[in-house]
Amino acid sequence: MKKSLIALSLAALPVAAMADVTLYGQIKAGVQVSQLKVGGEKSKTATEIVDLGSRIGFKGHEHLGSNLNAIWQVENTVSVGGNGQGTSGGKWADRDSYIGLEGGFGKIRAGRISTPVKDMDALDAWEYGSNALGLGVFTRNDSREVSVRYDTPVFSGFSASVQYTPRDNANPGDKYTHDEPSRDAYFGGLNYENSGFFAQYGVGFKKNAYNNNNGDGENGQVHRVFAGYDANNLFAGLGYQYTKGLDTLGSYASAFADAEYTPIPNDPTIKTQEVAATAAYRFGNVTPRITYAHGFKAKTTGGDKIGDSKYDQVVVGADYDFSKRTSAMISAGWLKFGKGENKIQNTAGMVGLRHLF
Repeated sequence: MKKSLIALSLAALPVAAMADVTLYGQIKAGVQVSQLKVGGEKSKTATEIVDLGSRIGFKGHEHLGSNLNAIWQVENTVSVGGNGQGTSGGKWADRDSYIGLEGGFGKIRAGRISTPVKDMDALDAWEYGSNALGLGVFTRNDSREVSVRYDTPVFSGFSASVQYTPRDNANPGDKYTHDEPSRDAYFGGLNYENSGFFAQYGVGFKKNAYNNNNGDGENGQVHRVFAGYDANNLFAGLGYQYTKGLDTLGSYASAFADAEYTPIPNDPTIKTQEVAATAAYRFGNVTPRITYAHGFKAKTTGGDKIGDSKYDQVVVGADYDFSKRTSAMISAGWLKFGKGENKIQNTAGMVGLRHLF
């Protein structure tokens, strides 16, 4: 019997050796305390256990010869609170999930893939369940798209990417009729890195953007530029962002209150300009960090200024690494939008734990 088991195990070894599958993920949760002040009314203080973006994934590749590999990945949101808590309720393959080819020409993938704009996350190194504790407002238009994406190899520190979402993936309910205007989308990115210094540019263009509920067929766009230094235990980065036609005034304001946006009739689409900066320095196992963000007065896409629409944000905190895989986090944040009757002030604090596997 033992000999049979040994023979069976040896027979399975070549199959196991040929299979290149990696299981990976993160479990992240914490206790968050937050309070909202809208106009002159202050909410009760909310204390809750929040999931901070836990995930699990599987990925692998197969060597096809001639410096060519088949690559794949399936990644899923999970939550320490079970389905129903978190951004997606734990749907299958709701994060970056794709199949593709990689070689000397670069990498091409098809599936649900982060855009080059979303990949620009170096300034938002926080774990948070409230937008007061991270750059959730600044990154509100980041997305994963069912699309095809090509990434170039790195040439002398430079790399680039392009991505396309067909109209019938962007609006599948209209795929057999085409009664509605096309919503296909285009994205691009350009990156440079050398000796710790980095610079990034990301752009997105969405035809007949999703948040435009006025029926006027307006296109949406986002432009983001980052530059900074990340080496020798120091991180310092600065970013600028311009958006047009991706937000309505109502959806923009709802981001400051951590609220779901309910479409409002005749809600004007807007354009915004924002800046953000983050600095961090590692002392042994401790990494203190600070972020500041500022949004200038928004304008309608027609060019009219919108009063009481500026915002300011400060987040401070630190990570403590117990090991390479387990860290504790603590942070506090303050986010203020507008003034007077239109003022929204969001304050929050969080302590949490993160484990990578």
